[in-house]
Amino acid sequence: MKSILKPDGSVTLGIATGIFVTVVYDRNLPSTAVMHATDAGDINIDAGRKKAAWTTAAVVSGITLLTRDVNVFVLGAVVIFALDMHTRHANASNPATGELVSQAPGYDAPPQLQSVA
Repeated sequence: MKSILKPDGSVTLGIATGIFVTVVYDRNLPSTAVMHATDAGDINIDAGRKKAAWTTAAVVSGITLLTRDVNVFVLGAVVIFALDMHTRHANASNPATGELVSQAPGYDAPPQLQSVA
């Protein structure tokens, strides 16, 4: 697969793709300070994170297929991974202690079946 971009254009488009990924995450999620201040395992933050991840993955894949350039994919994927891990960490921290919570309140063990008479 031969790229349609020259080397300088490849890096430029890769950086532009990374900026686009950052903007999508910025528009779909609250600031990191707000995420750290909310309770661990907030389902709304997790839903926004998933939406941003899928949206950016689709756009990075589309740009990569159009340009046939692996540098665009690598730079975009690295930014997606970094922002996704950053968001997961912020959503898993306890606002009072700042420590990571291993099991958030909304993700407890599944309820046991009960018989109804």
